[in-house]
Amino acid sequence: MDSDPLILPICTAQPDFLSVISDVHEGLVPEDTFWLSCYKFGEPSVHGKVYATLDEVNRDLVRLEGRNGVELRSREALYSASCPSLQMPQTRLAVPMKTYAENEGRKVIKITAFDVSPDGSQFATGHMDGSIYISQTSQSRPTDLCRPHVSTVTSLRFFPSSRVLLTASSDFSLSILPAAPPEDPSAQGLITPARRFRGHTRGITSTAIVSKGRNLLSAARDGTVRLWDVPSESQIRMMGSANGSCVPVLAISVGEGTLQAGDAATDEAGVDPREVDTEDKLVFTALQDGTFETLDLRTKRSVFRSRAPPAGGKSVLQAIAYAPTENLVATGSTKGVVSVYDTRALATPLTTFKRNTASIEDLAFVPLDALSFATDAGARGSVGDGSGLGLAIATEDGLPYVADVRPEGPGVRAELVGSDCDGVRAVRVVQAQEREVWTAADDGAVRRYRVRDV
Repeated sequence: MDSDPLILPICTAQPDFLSVISDVHEGLVPEDTFWLSCYKFGEPSVHGKVYATLDEVNRDLVRLEGRNGVELRSREALYSASCPSLQMPQTRLAVPMKTYAENEGRKVIKITAFDVSPDGSQFATGHMDGSIYISQTSQSRPTDLCRPHVSTVTSLRFFPSSRVLLTASSDFSLSILPAAPPEDPSAQGLITPARRFRGHTRGITSTAIVSKGRNLLSAARDGTVRLWDVPSESQIRMMGSANGSCVPVLAISVGEGTLQAGDAATDEAGVDPREVDTEDKLVFTALQDGTFETLDLRTKRSVFRSRAPPAGGKSVLQAIAYAPTENLVATGSTKGVVSVYDTRALATPLTTFKRNTASIEDLAFVPLDALSFATDAGARGSVGDGSGLGLAIATEDGLPYVADVRPEGPGVRAELVGSDCDGVRAVRVVQAQEREVWTAADDGAVRRYRVRDV
């Protein structure tokens, strides 16, 4: 039988706690307080307060004192919290380096899909009315607008060039949009699709770009994963999930790799002349019945499917992430459970953990080193050197976080604070000039976090 998931703690702070500290530092008020709460599923919650007071001698120093069971430390603008009664060690409170709010002064526009270009120069958001905004990271407002769909945008993916965008929707269709930055960054323009793809019979849930973008993949609630040819706007292959049973597919993740699966791995479906760089790719799929499956793009066949959840414990798998170079795949369920597997031994998870029962909305692997989300000015402050691999996790309860996966995980590496418990639907890890974690939430805001501050 599967073991119960490890329970990780939660720490959440008043969203504007930095403003409270700033007001004290600037002398606007001599002292002030903000709340800091800690939780652990199945145990009593701890709701404390932090008192911020301007030092009487050093007027550049704000002293922070946690009370009612919480502790808060700060050093060189790095903040970390702990809660002894819940055995929660010092955990970094990572605040956004920048927040992009599309709805400033207007009604909140919920973000339903999100992506950042590989070069970090722009990002795209999708919405329930089928509209898509493309924004430059150097600008405070969107520069391009398009409405290629008639209902909710469910997936956005930039091509490797960072100048083309793949979109998908619950209206069963995909489109390709030109996404080159405008010559005049201050001008807002309308863009029209360059390609459209139709064939799914239910809403599309997830997409992926194969290699440099000659081929695309899409997954849908019709239980199929489809391979597309971009130049001809045609479908190359349709693959039914769950060994042909067509269980709704809610997320996919693609990367290089091979799995051994007896005769199935050598029984090729034939290579279509429109296929490019599909012979060494695996597609990991998260299914509505709580299982995940691996498809070999070379053979167009299933080479692995996980066991069904135990009776009474059924949950939907809603997120999946594959790290080919690390031989790891992670899944996230609607019951808040994250499981991490070694792709060389997929039958049993390496680790399983959760924080509460809030749905896992998205996952992204993030490389970590000793200075990643440090809790002190020069060291992480935990066992070992802090290097390894983590998972950035988006959650429905609006409490996204980064978890250590290995070598010392699982554990909470950082709380991604800044939202007021609005559901976070997407998370991305970008390696441009420096590694960053981005989130998009129901409050219409995109938040950008540095992995390293020192």
